Amino acid sequence: MLLTRVGLIMLLAAPFLAAQSKPAATAGPSEAVAQALVEAFNAHDVEAILKTYSRDSMARRLPSGEAYIHGHPDIRKKFATAFEKSPNVRVDVVQRMVHGDFVIDREKITGAAGSDGPQYGLVIYEIKDGLIQNEWYLPRAAR
Repeated sequence: MLLTRVGLIMLLAAPFLAAQSKPAATAGPSEAVAQALVEAFNAHDVEAILKTYSRDSMARRLPSGEAYIHGHPDIRKKFATAFEKSPNVRVDVVQRMVHGDFVIDREKITGAAGSDGPQYGLVIYEIKDGLIQNEWYLPRAAR
């Protein structure tokens, strides 16, 4: 069921990913949570990042569906480590699609340690009750 739902999201996102759009100026509830995460990330504020996630949030890699982050302790470790290794890392949303409880961001990541230039990632957030419940990451790409 998880892969079916993610597959449907990706199918819906295909036309969006072909477009070159910017995030909307007026944010709905799900988009506001995703934007708060981006702003907290760019401020390197781990506590503010945690406020966007449910305590039992789960992150998975696509296409495998492998769960690799579960809950606040893992989230704290992920971001604290990232900021320690890459003090200049930041993310900019290149494209955003909102579909009910789901926000799909194509992100440009700069300043990451070991990277010669920008990397692009695609992340899907499922946001309920004002918190990220689930997220899925596709592998990063150079473009």
